[in-house]
Amino acid sequence: MEPELPNSDNEHTDVLIIGGGFGGINAARRLDRLLRRRLKAKVTLISRTNFYLFTPLLAEVAAALIDALHAVNPIRRMLKRVRFIQGTVLKLDAKAREATYANENGDERTLTYEHCILAPGSVTAFFGIKGLEKGAFTMKTVGDAIQVRNHVVSLLERAESLPPSKRQHLLSFAVVGGGLNGTEVAGELFDFVLRASDDYASIQRGDIRMVLIEMRESLAQELPEQVGSYCKDNLQSRGMEIWLSARVTGYTNGLLEIRDGREIATETVIWSAGVRPSPLIAGIDAERIEQDDRLPTNEFLQVRGYDNLWAVGDSAAIPDAKEGTYMPPTAQHAVRQGRHVAVNVARAIMGKPLEPFHYSSLGMLATLGRYRGAGRVFGIPLTGFPAWFAWRTYYLLTLPRWDRRLRVMIDWTLDLLFPPEIVQLKVERLHPETGADLGVERRGGGGENQRTQAVNATRDSAPSSEQSARTAKPAP
Repeated sequence: MEPELPNSDNEHTDVLIIGGGFGGINAARRLDRLLRRRLKAKVTLISRTNFYLFTPLLAEVAAALIDALHAVNPIRRMLKRVRFIQGTVLKLDAKAREATYANENGDERTLTYEHCILAPGSVTAFFGIKGLEKGAFTMKTVGDAIQVRNHVVSLLERAESLPPSKRQHLLSFAVVGGGLNGTEVAGELFDFVLRASDDYASIQRGDIRMVLIEMRESLAQELPEQVGSYCKDNLQSRGMEIWLSARVTGYTNGLLEIRDGREIATETVIWSAGVRPSPLIAGIDAERIEQDDRLPTNEFLQVRGYDNLWAVGDSAAIPDAKEGTYMPPTAQHAVRQGRHVAVNVARAIMGKPLEPFHYSSLGMLATLGRYRGAGRVFGIPLTGFPAWFAWRTYYLLTLPRWDRRLRVMIDWTLDLLFPPEIVQLKVERLHPETGADLGVERRGGGGENQRTQAVNATRDSAPSSEQSARTAKPAP
């Protein structure tokens, strides 16, 4: 049973884990097992959401290949002995060994600790480019994926009722960032839009325009050059435009601008070109690496200058003794770091010597759409169907809990047999008097202004509440 929350605003735990992503949840799960065996400690995990998001499946959620709920796992069902708090850590005082967080009731509490594992992840970096933060979509959360999917279906519905000369901007899509993530999003989303367009009588597949923009000279730089070339050739052969050595300079009034003068009129820009460490770590007094905002650690995953502060994942710069550099912020590294830091924290509590962290990447994989993939496994390049099959097999096996694996398997099987879902899962509120869709902010060129104008126009034309009260019939 999970312990009850104390009434005091000040609490104490032996081990505090901040963040429920790959690093944090794997640290918590390993400590959960150690608590069952020999470890005597109180462990607390604080996460903004009450679920663990399996981010490799986000593109599949956006492309309607799997249900959004199947890409997440409830944290409380993953942990039996570790206490879980849904909340947001506002401040961490590493010297005083205390964290201030806000729970779901909005109450601020202070939690003191003996050891803290930092795994807050990263946030999207827009690099100050005009209009991107307000107008572009990202692919960091399950909400992002659902929003992209709803947005794409909405554009198809709008385009269906317009003549071809007035709808090209609605059927043009841009993905910025040609690394593995961006290439994967572009490939999956392009397949989804093409297949979904078959349900719209006036829209032809040739009307769909997808542009993948990368500032470097090749795609998928994480992979060997020949694999990156395969990605480019495969996507182009399916009708996608690839713009290399192209730097985005702004996105305003529905126009995406490139430094070399090219422009794209579009209401859909998906930004996948950069992240930065969580702002939470900015206030931690620790030695930093030049031009790197991450927290540097030693080989035991302790933040430099501390013996009780540990860091893993995107916010940690962890030395790679074999390569003589720092480990990349990938999911597979964060998983192993989380498990290892849990063991080292347990060893520190029990007074045992710490073990250095070593890990060599197994490889990297990406799906480019239906039956197509690219990657490298154990140094062997893979492309086409073998890479796609390896991608699905690997991530299916690494997805936590068998009920989620079975659900994803069923989703994938149904996708092979039936066309993608084109239902808009609207969760917006309706205006209490007019029934107008109050909605949420809709990103994209001019989208927010259109929604606001529509709602205001509806409100202006609707009778006031006083007028409604005068004309309403009395209840029987």
